[in-house]
Amino acid sequence: MSNARDHLFKIPFKQYSVPDWEHHKKLILDALPKEDYTDFFALKGKGLPSYISTVGDAIDPCMKDFSQTYPPGVFLSSMWYERSRKFDAHGPHNHGATGFSAILYVDFDQSEHESTVFYSPFNDPMNGDDMSFQPVVREGDLIVFPAMILHEGPMNMSEKERVIVSFNIMGEDVLTAYNSGKREGVLSQAK
Repeated sequence: MSNARDHLFKIPFKQYSVPDWEHHKKLILDALPKEDYTDFFALKGKGLPSYISTVGDAIDPCMKDFSQTYPPGVFLSSMWYERSRKFDAHGPHNHGATGFSAILYVDFDQSEHESTVFYSPFNDPMNGDDMSFQPVVREGDLIVFPAMILHEGPMNMSEKERVIVSFNIMGEDVLTAYNSGKREGVLSQAK
């Protein structure tokens, strides 16, 4: 009899289809800024964007399900959009060491656009090669993944825009520790 396990580590990943997508898509596109590639840098340190409630209404059923798999309670800690026109790309990056991140595919043509590419934090044990994963997504899909996973938005080769909304999720426990550390840092700098 063996007590062997199949995996030492597993990487959580959730994929949802937002209910009543056509209704929500119009509302979200109307709420998003039209001119810039992203509002990520404009929002940095200024809180959450004005369109958070519109996106929140759309993703609420998905986030309720996700919160069941992450028991400490979850909070959206940041949100931004990205409007990729022809030849725009978002190179490999991650969203920090803690929490989860999510991508909502708002304006996405499966026949013209590529989804996000994810890179494994460890190599293939059989041959040492890097490993990647590119989920099959449709417009209105929401994917949730650990923030620390390296990923990229491939170059948009289409004349059609690819629009996503992305956000970071912290558990209540992590948010409390993070904010506590920020307060302590401010206090120690003031001394």
